[in-house]
Amino acid sequence: MKKIGIGILENDVWSARAISRWIDGRSPSFTVLWSCGSPAEVIYRCSFGDEIPDVLIVDMALGSVSGSDVCRKVRSVNSSIGIIGMTAYNPIEYIDDMAASGAQAMLGKDEIVAKMADLLPIVADGRSPSGMPFVSASQAYRRVMEGSGSSDSMAMLTDRELQVLRLYSQNLKTEEIAKKLGIRRSTVFTYVHRTNTKLCVKNRDEAIRLCKKYDLL
Repeated sequence: MKKIGIGILENDVWSARAISRWIDGRSPSFTVLWSCGSPAEVIYRCSFGDEIPDVLIVDMALGSVSGSDVCRKVRSVNSSIGIIGMTAYNPIEYIDDMAASGAQAMLGKDEIVAKMADLLPIVADGRSPSGMPFVSASQAYRRVMEGSGSSDSMAMLTDRELQVLRLYSQNLKTEEIAKKLGIRRSTVFTYVHRTNTKLCVKNRDEAIRLCKKYDLL
């Protein structure tokens, strides 16, 4: 029996635990590798982590970051992970955005018990069970990359972006960083903004904490 590794992005701790327990207990072929409430950490795990899942389940309600944003960033760095969106609201409202962002299916949380067990093997295989507007993981990857027009949309930091964060982490001020790198203050802010967008974090301090956690600084 093929094992299916599953990652869950859900910022409600109790809901995440309930979904994880249900999935783990539903079939011996299902294994929840991790459950996480941080969009930035999930993007990193799906890009460079030791436990890249076969299926990523993404909640739509993530505060300042949308589930479709996370889906698009994961899809831009991975062409094989099957992605399922889930919501406590009407899933029909999210179908177009999630399909355009690279997902393979969209599910209401009230449908998890009835549909998730049948859905996981299909999506783990990179396929979409419902058809258009959803497509396979590989087709979605090509579509997202063609639409991006640039690899800059990928959830990876450039050397200069990391350099700016590293200098901030050493308690240098913006003016000092600009002078050290021979660039304008506005350019420093641009690097920070791009970093925050790529990592799906709210501010510079959160970006620094995340990068330190994974030894990037």
